[in-house]
Amino acid sequence: MTTAVVMAGPAGAAPSSTTLCKGFRACAAEGRAHGGYAPVYGRSFWNMRAGHNCTNYVAYRLTHGRTVPRPPGANDSGTWGSAARKAGIPVSRTPRVGSVAWWKPRYHGASKGGHVAYVEAVRSDGSIVISEDHLGGTFMWRVLKRKGSAWPSGFIHFKDTDGSPAGAMLWARGEGNGVVRLSATANEPDVEAGQRGYLVTVGGPIGTPGVEQYRFSTEFFRFERYTTLATRGPTVLFVYALNTPGTGGSDRLLGTSAVTIS
Repeated sequence: MTTAVVMAGPAGAAPSSTTLCKGFRACAAEGRAHGGYAPVYGRSFWNMRAGHNCTNYVAYRLTHGRTVPRPPGANDSGTWGSAARKAGIPVSRTPRVGSVAWWKPRYHGASKGGHVAYVEAVRSDGSIVISEDHLGGTFMWRVLKRKGSAWPSGFIHFKDTDGSPAGAMLWARGEGNGVVRLSATANEPDVEAGQRGYLVTVGGPIGTPGVEQYRFSTEFFRFERYTTLATRGPTVLFVYALNTPGTGGSDRLLGTSAVTIS
């Protein structure tokens, strides 16, 4: 989650990466803003590591003025491209304003965790202007030369949503004595942190007469939950992420899982 290093070209050639400013104050003084991140960078966004950190900064930009949910599997920055593709989010070699520049681990000077940054501008010569933060480093703006040795692996084109939670049901299994254990992952893009609500119905979707159901909450993006049920035998769990009251969007089904409860 650290930055790609500044790479220089052959003697006399323009550098592949040019730093425009460093630090929240210095960049803001030059008209290169942080989108409001400076006073809140100590908080976590998308459940990313708080503080100076590339993933936390980009998660902030995607959820302030925008409503983009975190895709399942997006952990260290190097995983973002593959996680986006699995979630049906376009990833290409073409930069656009508002896209996320993404580096695979150790690609073009990136660290072993990879790197992500926010695309602020695409210039007529094909170069891009990015803003970024760095684990153990600082906030900055840079210009990256197209096809240079600091160019990203690709660009993730996240789409804004209506604010509904999103995620996936991962698995469920019976543990004996009526206990069922399930794992899921979910994020609500217009809620920064705190407890998020979930509903599980046993044997049918919401509204099915007579089904057993239970609610719980957790602040974690990926979680496991143990619950003791009255239902026994083969059945299906329907797992819903509940939209936070007062925010945009609606409840969403994360998925279903067949399970035998003994």
